[in-house]
Amino acid sequence: MIVNMALKAEQGESAEGSGRSGLSGRFRIRKTSILVTNDDGDSEGLRMLLEVARLFGNAHAIIPSKQRSAISGAITLHKPIRLHEVSDSIHTLSGTPADCVLFGLHSGHFPKPDLVLSGINYGDNTGLGSIIGSGTLGACWQAVLEGVPAIAFSMRKHGGGNAGVPQWGDRELLMKRTGEILEALLPRLDKQKFFTVNFPDDLKDAMVVETNRLQKERYTTEITKRLDPNGAPYYWISGVAKRIEEGTDTYEVLKKKNITVSEISLSLFERG
Repeated sequence: MIVNMALKAEQGESAEGSGRSGLSGRFRIRKTSILVTNDDGDSEGLRMLLEVARLFGNAHAIIPSKQRSAISGAITLHKPIRLHEVSDSIHTLSGTPADCVLFGLHSGHFPKPDLVLSGINYGDNTGLGSIIGSGTLGACWQAVLEGVPAIAFSMRKHGGGNAGVPQWGDRELLMKRTGEILEALLPRLDKQKFFTVNFPDDLKDAMVVETNRLQKERYTTEITKRLDPNGAPYYWISGVAKRIEEGTDTYEVLKKKNITVSEISLSLFERG
């Protein structure tokens, strides 16, 4: 289903006219407290999302101190975690994205968030495997388990990067579309679900498509045995991309160059 996510809230009032803090009834009493996190650490995507979040409330970031991709919702229970200040609004934690959410909620160092935003991840998180394994989405799982609504933002890699440097393309357009989608989703947030948003690598003509048809498998699995300089074996897990299934979220983002919005609800696990 293609939806129109413009710069107006469902109440019909423009975001600028409402001051962006009264977009939904549940945010009208006080200015929204927003926690921004990710699984990439201090990245360009994180700083763009933090800048967008500031348009909607009091936003601060707690992020892993290093790259923690594909760590899902892991929580650090076997060793201490340490907090470091990068700036007034950005702190790093020597833990996982889920740790960052728990720290923001329960440490007493920060205002408890009304909303958790995760991303912008450099690389799409389409497909069922990403829902289960992504650290970006792991933060959102932890948030809704704690009763806090959440949204994850990810972007298909733009041109593969240059010598390992992320290529974000038109940053202003990316931030504009992020703000539009965030504003449109605010009235639909509740404590039992989160949304995952995936951007294509080119946003120029991208439409927003709501879909919960996720590609089951994105990659094959290959385990390669190698030898270290001492002759001891070690193993490397890798794989290659599988055929993209038409009609899935992966197809919309990678082939049709559309933006996908998928709703993940805890009600999936309820049985009558």
